[in-house]
Amino acid sequence: MKSLRRHESLIPLSREHHYGLMLCMRLHRGLQLFNQDEKWVREKAAQAAQFFETDMAAHFKAEEKTLFPAMRSLTGTSALLDELVSEHRKLEAIAARLDGAEIANLVDVLGEFADLLESHIRKEERELFPLYETQMSLEMAADVGQEINGIIGNAMQPGNPELLT
Repeated sequence: MKSLRRHESLIPLSREHHYGLMLCMRLHRGLQLFNQDEKWVREKAAQAAQFFETDMAAHFKAEEKTLFPAMRSLTGTSALLDELVSEHRKLEAIAARLDGAEIANLVDVLGEFADLLESHIRKEERELFPLYETQMSLEMAADVGQEINGIIGNAMQPGNPELLT
């Protein structure tokens, strides 16, 4: 049976994926309960925007400057990488809409943000990372890991843990 443990060089990204999924879960659950509560919606929109700025922007940079270029030559990655970069741009655009929208629109924007972020993270964990783990050379993986660590560190905790409450 194959180990479920991530390749060491991907662990900081997977940790940040976990934090992103925590945010998505809280948004999905909260939107079901509090979508009429303007204070809650605005607070969560501000938290999601801040989380994007403090955690996800650097995360995307680590992927786009380090991981994705290293994977371009691997079998079966080109279309997937293009799709993931496109999703990064969509998430950036959605995050920019989290500030100042009308409350009804903000509920929709929060839901759209949580839906896309969750599906994006799952795609990377379930599709991209297994390709990396089966095809990446040990030498290249070591270089990728060092570069990721230089951009986001070890990601032992989110940049602002209070944003995930």
